[in-house]
Amino acid sequence: MSLLALLFQKSKLPIILAALLGILTGACSAALVAVMNQTLTSRTVADAMPLMPWFVGLAVAVLVLRIVSQMQLSSMQQVALLDLRLSLCRRMLAAPLRKLEDAGSHKLLAALTEDIAVINSTISVIPGVIICLATLVGCLVYLAWLSGPLLMMILAVIAVVMASVAIPNRYAYSQFFKRRESHDALYSSFRTLIDGAKELQLHHARSEDFFAKELKPTAEEVSRVSLSTNNLFIVTGSWGGFMVMAVIAVILFGVPRFQTVEMSTLAAYALVVLYLQQPLDGLLNQWPALSRSHVAMKKLEKLGLSLEDPEPPAADGAVPTKFERIELADVTHTYYREQDGASFTLGPINTTMHRGQLVFLVGGNGSGKTTLAKLFTGLYAPEKGELRVDGVPITASNRRAYRQLFSSVFFDFHLFERMLGLDHPGLEEKARGYLSRLQLERKVKVEDGKLSTVSLSQGQRKRLALLTSFLEDRPIYVFDEWAADQDPIFRELFYREMLPALKNQGKLVFVISHDDRYFHLADHLLKLESGQLVSTQDAAPAPTAVSA
Repeated sequence: MSLLALLFQKSKLPIILAALLGILTGACSAALVAVMNQTLTSRTVADAMPLMPWFVGLAVAVLVLRIVSQMQLSSMQQVALLDLRLSLCRRMLAAPLRKLEDAGSHKLLAALTEDIAVINSTISVIPGVIICLATLVGCLVYLAWLSGPLLMMILAVIAVVMASVAIPNRYAYSQFFKRRESHDALYSSFRTLIDGAKELQLHHARSEDFFAKELKPTAEEVSRVSLSTNNLFIVTGSWGGFMVMAVIAVILFGVPRFQTVEMSTLAAYALVVLYLQQPLDGLLNQWPALSRSHVAMKKLEKLGLSLEDPEPPAADGAVPTKFERIELADVTHTYYREQDGASFTLGPINTTMHRGQLVFLVGGNGSGKTTLAKLFTGLYAPEKGELRVDGVPITASNRRAYRQLFSSVFFDFHLFERMLGLDHPGLEEKARGYLSRLQLERKVKVEDGKLSTVSLSQGQRKRLALLTSFLEDRPIYVFDEWAADQDPIFRELFYREMLPALKNQGKLVFVISHDDRYFHLADHLLKLESGQLVSTQDAAPAPTAVSA
């Protein structure tokens, strides 16, 4: 989809108004050239004087129209930028989690910053491009009125000139794709620089290797591709300006050899072509910006984040909120695993979980536990098989409604400072009670629905995430290795008090854990090995203490 088509889709009236103003400006510019030519070809000064009001009027009209069109553009640009950013963020919120994870945070960040900025900067040149095109068309119409045969000869020369410019520009356009891919790699290096700051500063050799072998080569590649592309556009732009002089030379010295033409007509042609140098230069100078915006939009489409208006979402299907059981029937999911460079398949998984149950999922690292949790919560869609809630299949039409049954704390959780989506009465009082129980009341306060701080240790941050989860009060809870960063006191509190309390409230509690000392507390124990569910059984009774 082109940028102009996108803007027309989102802001029809502003873009139409900007286009009309540009066309009118170009028409006035072409008329101004015609008045200039008639003035220069007048026999006497007295014959030229009646044209002065026309000249002044058209010059003022061009000035006013340019100002109005630029002001209209400024307003349209800011509205379009806001709409583009919000539209992209909305698409990220609605995009499948698997797709976002495959893209990587560095590519998504580049899309939100660089691609949107490139598209926004290109919006500002659109009225100028329209004005240049309208001026070009108007002047060609005037030249056709002066001499049709001569115009055909000049158009043939212009076609050769444009071809000589277009061929290297196509190569430069392909280089923009390469530069954009290099920017993704550069953002990835920046992410490593920020996230790995501690490890880099503690190991000087690693820091030097990272700078010399990753960061510097990537930055140099971006700079090299950008420089070569920019230089190519500079050469083609200058070559286009030079070829204008070549066209004038053909008019003045070449045409008279093949066709009898009055010198006044040749002078008019030379004047108009010379005047066209400015709009032609404008078009050539804006070509890189238009190319970059096209590359940016292609990049967004490649990520599955096209800015086109989506079809209206279908209404969510019904999902029982007071369910009795959830079934996973022959559920499978395959994804690429970077550790060994091979595909990993989870499943087929067949199991049933009931409301009021405490379910433990156990298994070794890399066995697929977190992937199964994401399938269970509806964050991933199964490739085969299906989930059912009291026999109701979960499909694309009701998956979003199904996800609202869950409250979770994943291993790579994110902690929000504001208690977003939680506006029920007595929220702050309940939050203070949980903070006291989690022994965080001296470190964190809740005021106006906002946590006073989230700058805590990892174990304390997990307790804050648990606070938010409890306040959501949903039918199903999912905890992914929550106790891994907790001291023994809170591990005991979590397994022996909090989980049974949720179970007694009729919640389905799904816990991923390595703490085999607490497996006997589960009503149902699931064990994964290499993506296969090797056992589903009731938990064993608690081990008896052996006296020394």
